[in-house]
Amino acid sequence: MIELNGVTKYFRIGFFGIKKNAVEDLSFTVEKGKVIGFFGPNGAGKSTTIKMMVGLIHPSRGGVKINGYEAKDCRSRVKLGYLPENPNFPRGIKGIEIINYYAKLLNAKISKEEIYDSLKLAGIFYAKDLHAHKYSKGMTQRLALAVSILGDPEILIFDEPLSGLDPIGRKEFKDIIFRLKERKKTIFFSSHVLADSKELCDKIAVLVNGRLIKNEDTAAIEKEAESYAAEKINSAQNGDFHLTSEYNTSLEVYLYDLMLKNKKN
Repeated sequence: MIELNGVTKYFRIGFFGIKKNAVEDLSFTVEKGKVIGFFGPNGAGKSTTIKMMVGLIHPSRGGVKINGYEAKDCRSRVKLGYLPENPNFPRGIKGIEIINYYAKLLNAKISKEEIYDSLKLAGIFYAKDLHAHKYSKGMTQRLALAVSILGDPEILIFDEPLSGLDPIGRKEFKDIIFRLKERKKTIFFSSHVLADSKELCDKIAVLVNGRLIKNEDTAAIEKEAESYAAEKINSAQNGDFHLTSEYNTSLEVYLYDLMLKNKKN
């Protein structure tokens, strides 16, 4: 469903326009019906990668394909839903007016019932007649999610969908992703919160300093994490090893240490 092949993206910075790679030689595929977690620290290149996938920017080298079409081809986005990292809507417009507007932009016959279903799935139907500038962060995320699933797209790409949400909002948003997974949607989402990995993902990809350092099934990475934790326990003096309060599973500790090691390098 999604294919990146040798993708590099650089930007020119400073007075002399020096090239700086945001993403370097990135290759991976996303299979149909899978949930892929794209993890990495802030500044790793996750949002840049996603913007290339949805056609907002183009690779400096390499290629991105969605449903067999190059990402710069509008046909690649026909069955694609996108939730940006920081969605923003105009002031003075109701939620229902915003989603109706996007429904018309899709140039597809989307019924009132389908629009309402999107709002209900996103958990924002109750606020459809409220002006969007009065929405909280979580409510804005939900409205943007409702927009992204209009027209029942096969592929959903979410950029930091859980960022800035309170614990209740995070739990509810995860439940929405689970329901979308039950509908056999292909979901690719980025996050820097490692706790999201085991709960949601069939596969985990880890990006550090613009380079892909891990891309495997969650079950396989879990086995690696268990072996890693066992080695740390055995090597610790007097067996004095414990998980931190922030990272309380072997998988989280393994991914954190993996990112930290590669970031330093």
